[in-house]
Amino acid sequence: MSWRAAPRRALPYLIAAAGGFLLAYTAVFLFAFPAEVLPDDGILPNVVGATFEDASARLQKAGFPAQQGESRYHKSIPANIVLQEDPPAGSRQKRGTTVVLALSAGQKTAEVPVTTNMSQQQARIAIENTGLTLGNVSEQLSDSPRGLVIATTPAAGTQIQLPGSVDIVLSKGPATVQMPDLYGRSVGEARSMVEQLGLRIAGMSRDTSSLQPENTVIRQIPAAGQTISAGGPVSLTVSHFPPPPTIRIDTGFTAPPPPPPPPPAPATASVALPDFRIPPTASRFPLPTSR
Repeated sequence: MSWRAAPRRALPYLIAAAGGFLLAYTAVFLFAFPAEVLPDDGILPNVVGATFEDASARLQKAGFPAQQGESRYHKSIPANIVLQEDPPAGSRQKRGTTVVLALSAGQKTAEVPVTTNMSQQQARIAIENTGLTLGNVSEQLSDSPRGLVIATTPAAGTQIQLPGSVDIVLSKGPATVQMPDLYGRSVGEARSMVEQLGLRIAGMSRDTSSLQPENTVIRQIPAAGQTISAGGPVSLTVSHFPPPPTIRIDTGFTAPPPPPPPPPAPATASVALPDFRIPPTASRFPLPTSR
């Protein structure tokens, strides 16, 4: 064997050994430092407008897990539709980054409350407490007491979108009512009873000969117990005491007029008199001198 031919025969083995070494080195390097060799980031896809399920599938396929975030009421976008994603769509993120999706809760709704047998004011409060408003108010004949709610539109328990309103129907009372006995009641009490039945006071007269207390009902038309149509007229007669007349008794005696007041006392004037006092050292008459 020529020594010159030996290197040529060994060259394939050297190349194979070097290749194996490089392959082994590359495998070890990739295992120890994968992020520095292979790219581990990507562009977030735009999933706004998709349902949460479709958006989650698209993000998961791109290497980004999805998480449901807050829900917001929206006037036009249905529920479960993605409104926003965070991080935003189109940004470059590391794969495995969780994407939080804000969803639409649809338009806000409220449930129509039960208002049957409530007064109009009570029904208004109950409706407004749900975020709704009171709509049209109408009346119709009913066996329910006058002024109470007998129906609503929409019906109680219905879910309606906000803002919304609820119409109510009030009872006008039955078509015919039985006239109550108003005798002995005060005018205010009788008027309240008549109006509560859906009737009306058509006339009121006064009787000054009655011995009943002032403003007490002593007669009524129709009489107690008679049937009268709803909205029919009722006439009342009430007691009234006229004021007592003023009585003047003429005795024929005329009382004298009162005496005039005394004149005012005259004013006193003070006059200053001269001082006639004699000094103590002076004498009125000279004393004789001794000799």
